[in-house]
Amino acid sequence: MKILTILTLIGITLECGLAQEPFTYKPDDIPKHEIPEGLTAEEYIQKIYQERHYKIKITFRAVGEDGNPVPDADINVGIDSLFHADGHNNYKGKTDAKGLFAVESRGRGCTDVVIKKDGYYPSRPEVKWDGDLNPGGEVMHKNGGFRPWNPTIDVTLKKIGKPVPMIVRPNHQVGGIAPKMKEWLGVDLFVGDWVKPHGKGKISDMLILLEEAYTDERRYKVSAQIKFPKDGDGLIRISALEGKESLLKFPRIAPEKNYINEVNVSIESDDTGLSKKSSLGEGAGYFFRIRTNKDKQGNIISAHYGKIVKNFKLNIVSRKFSSDPNFREASIFYMSYYLNPNNNDANLEFDMKNNLAPEAKWKDYPYP
Repeated sequence: MKILTILTLIGITLECGLAQEPFTYKPDDIPKHEIPEGLTAEEYIQKIYQERHYKIKITFRAVGEDGNPVPDADINVGIDSLFHADGHNNYKGKTDAKGLFAVESRGRGCTDVVIKKDGYYPSRPEVKWDGDLNPGGEVMHKNGGFRPWNPTIDVTLKKIGKPVPMIVRPNHQVGGIAPKMKEWLGVDLFVGDWVKPHGKGKISDMLILLEEAYTDERRYKVSAQIKFPKDGDGLIRISALEGKESLLKFPRIAPEKNYINEVNVSIESDDTGLSKKSSLGEGAGYFFRIRTNKDKQGNIISAHYGKIVKNFKLNIVSRKFSSDPNFREASIFYMSYYLNPNNNDANLEFDMKNNLAPEAKWKDYPYP
């Protein structure tokens, strides 16, 4: 009986015919006091597998940015499992001529999927299951497993183009606490600091005017006006990203036109002090252009391009965190940005092994 049960279990782990990982946890790993009376360890594993894992089938389709299938891409699909130490029963293989790869098994969901191919950026698609359709328990067994059955998830693989070294500053606190309120302050994006005399910056790439209305640490508002000093400089809002499952999330090339010279930002706490509202709303980020010079005909002869990969962030420091009795509430301004230091180069595809920010501890910084 024991041999038959083990063979049955082995049959389950190989049921879809794809290369996958064997169970991490073996019958000997189960404490004897946890095994119900009348069952062997092997039978108990079988019982858990049948009752707490549900039938699942899912298909992934790898496509290029042109929408055409990408065959022979390496794929690793993690089916959530109670029998693996990392929580995943991994099925590995390659996409077929149509870019397809299907997995049919038992599990508790599907996460941690990675698709790779030489010459492309790897992609990690997010798989979401409707909780109302998949509540667990007997309902899912009655429905035959996860619903919808065998959904096809399109995954974009983006080709590696011509990455360039860039200045990368993630979640960068510009120059520490703002030195002045209600006064325009210059920010040097190459240096990443306020311009002199407030910081080490030399050229004002952006001008920021900060204001705050502080009642207490639970009720406050911080706002910023942002403008650019040169004609042709400014921001372009990126409202959404295509193929954001790819390691390369943002467009490669910055636009040539339609840069907006000014933007207003505000952060306001709610009644609980636990969450904040931003006047920017939801968005993926911005393109920016700075240090623009034009000829007499208005043509751009020099400029620098970059991308801001998160919304601007404002915060406030309360006097209760300072031992200085004269300390005032102060604002802090954050940016997460990539800057191409090459003149007149709108390429924003970052060489992930060459972060040129001099203060960066790691020169190899991945896309956000």
